[in-house]
This record gives sequence, C-alpha cells and structure tokens, in this order.
Amino acid sequence: MRNEGPFIVEWLCWYRMLGFTDVVVVTNNCTDHSPALLDALQAQGLVHHIRHDIEPGQRITRAKLNAAVGHKAVRRCDWLMICDVDEFLVIHRGEGLIGDLIDLTAPEPPYLGMSINWRVFGTSGRKVFEDRPVHRQFTYAHDDEHRSSRFVKSIFRLVKFFGHLGEHTPRGFNYDKAAQKRGKPGGIWVNPAGEKLPHWAPLDTHLTLMPQALVSHEVAQINHYMLRSVETYRLKRGTKSPVALGDRYRAQYFRNADAGRSVDLSAFRYSARFDALHEQVMALPDVARLHALCCADHVKAIAERAGGKAEDDPRYGAFLAQAEGLAAATSDGEAAETQTPSRD
Repeated sequence: MRNEGPFIVEWLCWYRMLGFTDVVVVTNNCTDHSPALLDALQAQGLVHHIRHDIEPGQRITRAKLNAAVGHKAVRRCDWLMICDVDEFLVIHRGEGLIGDLIDLTAPEPPYLGMSINWRVFGTSGRKVFEDRPVHRQFTYAHDDEHRSSRFVKSIFRLVKFFGHLGEHTPRGFNYDKAAQKRGKPGGIWVNPAGEKLPHWAPLDTHLTLMPQALVSHEVAQINHYMLRSVETYRLKRGTKSPVALGDRYRAQYFRNADAGRSVDLSAFRYSARFDALHEQVMALPDVARLHALCCADHVKAIAERAGGKAEDDPRYGAFLAQAEGLAAATSDGEAAETQTPSRD
C-alpha cells in the first residue's frame, strides 16, 4: 500500500471479519499518515506492518512481495491470500466466512490452491471522495462475460515451497521438497466451485486469467473497487503502475473499468458483522484520529491534483478538526485517569 490511509481500516476489518488470523501489509514511500495508522493497528495485534521503501525505477509489487515473504506470519501460514486494498473477498456459501470456502481443518486438502474471479466495480456515478465504507458506495459491476471477470486472485497453501509469489498466483512450486517434508501434496488448482483448472502448471508463469468456461461468481468473488470515486481515481492518473511501471491509468482504462451496469449488492450481506467489528477497531487507541488525518491527507492530494489548495476544501478542515477533537478527548481522558482522588 502507498498513501491508502482512508481505506485501510475498512479493508483490515473486512479480512479479519472473514476469519483471516494474520494480515501483513507492506508500505512504501508513503507521504500520508497511513504508516502511523498501521503502526497503531499493529500495536493492537491486528496487523503486521512492514515498511519497505522503493528506489525510483524499481518494480514495486515484486519488491514488496519479496519483503513480505520473509515475514514469519507469511512463511508459517496454513493458507495465504495476496490482495490489494481495493479488493474484497465475498463468499456466498454458508455464513460467508473463509471456513465456508475452504476446509481449514483438513490435514491435507485435495488441492494446492484456489483462484477466485474478480468482479470489477466502477464509480457508480460517484464523483467525490466520502469517508464511508467503499463496499457500500459502489454497486455497479461488470458481468460474468466481461473480460475483466476472468482475472483472478488466489488463496493457496504450502507457501514456502513456491519459488515466487505473484499478485495473482504463485509459481515455481517444488514438488520434491514438499514431498520430502510433507508427503506427496495435492497438486491441483481449482476455482471456488472446486473445478480443476486444466492448464495450471506451478512451474510456469503464474495464472492471471481464468479459462472462460470456468469463470463463476456463484460461490465466491473478489469485489475489485478498481476506481472508487472519480476524485480518488484521478490521483492515479499520470502515475506508474506498481507491477510493470507502465503508463496504465489512461482514459481508456477508466472507461473500461467504469462500464459495468450490473447491480451487485453481495457485500451488503456482511453489514451487521462488519459494522460491529469496525466500531470496535475505530475505538482503539489513536486509530480514529489517525484515520481522520489520513482522510485529510487524501483531500489535500485531491485538491492539489486539481490545481487548488486544501484549505479551500471544507472537508480538509473538517477532518483536521475531527482529528484534533479526538486528540483532545484522549488527553482529557488520560488526565482524568491520572488525577489523585479527593480525600474530602
């Protein structure tokens, strides 16, 4: 993540809500308050934060995945999923938790990994940034037949036996080493319905696109909020893509991502569960204050990108005032706790 402060708490709560036990976030070259926010969340045991700044001209995604793979939470995990802050796993089976999608209790599951299709969401006509959950603001998405729906993110096991982690799937699986340590592993790759992907080969270039015949959102999907609001998307224009450092964020990219017209309210099934956890996390020490500062940073970036000044946007002052109020309330509370009780 880089400068994704306003969206971190929601994303973290989402995956903790689903049942993921560890979340590892790698940041680079941030200019907002997101590293401080992640550190505050780390102090509460909710996330592992790795700061890994990148030299100019270096491919960002590969470098950050290489930084993450050395973390013990990654190396020792039973299952691993790699996703960005704008990607939300939605599970339609059972209660919608990770244990409803994969068998977490099986000593040796029959498959090595599962790839789950994107469902790309556009702006849904929202032009301005609002501090509200992303998964409730954007409801228009591409359908199953759109090419973007063939893209995948994956959850997989036996992480340390892969040579490389990729943003879509890993590659370079060492069967011999895995067999020596674990016994012969199940070596197939499946979609959420459990259907085997016929051409997946762990030594080849990692899988990016699902074969069209196996594309499905029936059991699970990755809600990819690729644009969010128009204001937020405009911050990407003219920047290099983190994977290939190419000029990706052009007008055509926006039009393609914003073209979906299928209403998808699947994320709303989690509303009560999400709200309860989100309220708890925002009440933790310094989280709400740092979140407000991240929102102020975001508005400032939006204003400056448009050629204006942050001070001319009322949202900027409101977020700063919110942060100051929270800081004052914390100070007052600490002072009250340290006062000597009266002996009268």
